[in-house]
Amino acid sequence: MRQRPTAVSRALLVVLWVLVFLVPSECAGGFIHPPVVAVIVDDLGFSMDAARRLSSVPLPLTWAIIPYQRHSRATAEMASELGIPFIVHMPMEAKGFPGDPHALVRAGMAPEEVRASVRNALWSLPGATGLNNHQGSRATEDPRAMKGVMLELKAEGLLFVDSRTSVGSVAYPLALDSGLPATQNKVFLDHYDEEAFLQEQFHKTFAMARKDGGAVAICHARPGTLDFLPKLYEMAPEDIEFVTVPEYLAHKRIGGWEE
Repeated sequence: MRQRPTAVSRALLVVLWVLVFLVPSECAGGFIHPPVVAVIVDDLGFSMDAARRLSSVPLPLTWAIIPYQRHSRATAEMASELGIPFIVHMPMEAKGFPGDPHALVRAGMAPEEVRASVRNALWSLPGATGLNNHQGSRATEDPRAMKGVMLELKAEGLLFVDSRTSVGSVAYPLALDSGLPATQNKVFLDHYDEEAFLQEQFHKTFAMARKDGGAVAICHARPGTLDFLPKLYEMAPEDIEFVTVPEYLAHKRIGGWEE
């Protein structure tokens, strides 16, 4: 007859569970769990066809929806119905377009003005788990403007992803200083709308994930990318786990790796 576990044996099982699943390991890659990759698909909100095509991709993805576009709200509603996490893809001022009136966050804006702009964009897409920047090579270098972004996200209890459109971005460190769950993009996957280029960029992403424990990569709702993502599911390496951005941040917190 099988004996019921004693209190001591149950305690030992708990300790083993913590050691196996929560404590970083010194084995290859630095962690016991497999390397994780989070793929963000930017520039949604313009086409319901693109959203429908993405919804059938069998990989965990995180959608980034530009606010105030023709199909922004419907795309967010589709994601919510399907259980797909989405973030607000916030238009920010780029160096190539100084003073761009379409940028909702611009360098030199007062923090309260930034907060109001972020708040309105978030409220226009209920259910968003956080925000990343669309363009923003100028705005993300402005600590004052980025402080406003982080204050509003903190007030809403949301996450932040620095798209890293500028090597001089201060957004990610400011997000961490603000206590936000945050990460940053490591690879833009589809500068060129070609399958060979996408494959090369994904291989770079996988290598970074194996080295560091995880990596975030960004692609866009472009025809070639939408064609490629279902193929990626078939050719994905067995040692890589695809996750959403909220899942990625949970892995990062448990694994304790640096970005």
